[in-house]
Amino acid sequence: MSIPCATLSYILTALETSREDLYAQGIDPDSLVAIYNDFLTRKDELNAISHITANTLLQAPGAQAIRYRIKDPLHLLRKVIRKKAEYPERIIDHRSYLDWINDLVGIRVLYLYKESWRSLGQYIEEVWPLKRPPVAYIHESDTGMLVEELAKEGCILRRHPLGYRAVHYVISTQPHRQRYFVEIQLRTLFEEGWSEIDHTVRYPDRACNGFARDLLAVLNRLTGNADDIATLIKLFFDKMQAKKSGQSTATSWTQEERHELEDEVEKLPVTPEERQRLREHIRQLPGSTHSAD
Repeated sequence: MSIPCATLSYILTALETSREDLYAQGIDPDSLVAIYNDFLTRKDELNAISHITANTLLQAPGAQAIRYRIKDPLHLLRKVIRKKAEYPERIIDHRSYLDWINDLVGIRVLYLYKESWRSLGQYIEEVWPLKRPPVAYIHESDTGMLVEELAKEGCILRRHPLGYRAVHYVISTQPHRQRYFVEIQLRTLFEEGWSEIDHTVRYPDRACNGFARDLLAVLNRLTGNADDIATLIKLFFDKMQAKKSGQSTATSWTQEERHELEDEVEKLPVTPEERQRLREHIRQLPGSTHSAD
């Protein structure tokens, strides 16, 4: 079955632009038409790559869910226009766009605990060659061990003013003669929820007023808090399981371990009553005969 081709008139109307505007940006309008039509011929192959890559990632340790998509052809053209503005020296046409656009296929790997990004990243690097080092997007205020670990593992750190958090890998895959790049985003389930809400408000062409921006900032902070609490829950139950199974040298909780838990509880965004109950639970752990204060 033949694939219908887009015309220049259709492209200009869909992008709400003109020949003159594109020429002024250093873009040949006919090259956008050629990119659009070439991309349409590749959608079946890109869909196949999406399925294969997603199914492979489902085997990765810690992966809870996989989401994937093929780039919308008009979004592709808008990205080409943006890239041309960022890198005026680049020639991006129907022969070269496959080398410059990293997310014709985009895959999200969702996981429960922030620390799981490392085992997932190691799995990705074992299976596919990378186009470039992974990029870790973090909040402007993020500090601590996780940020240090991201840098230590070779991630390029980029602080995001809107609070977006994820680790991006760009892999190279070549199931047939043509090489393609695929962007794999790693993020927690909580980060995915915030990102999806933020995406519907801001992207691609919607305006976002101050009220909505501030609400998104609050939601982002709560998302970070939720991830921190999830990490503490995992830390606690991992230690509990180690003590029950005999993997730990001590079956009771030491004073140092109780101090560690209390230090983490002090950081939590909870009410004084909730904090007091958590302290009391720590005092009642096996081996605790008095407060660790």
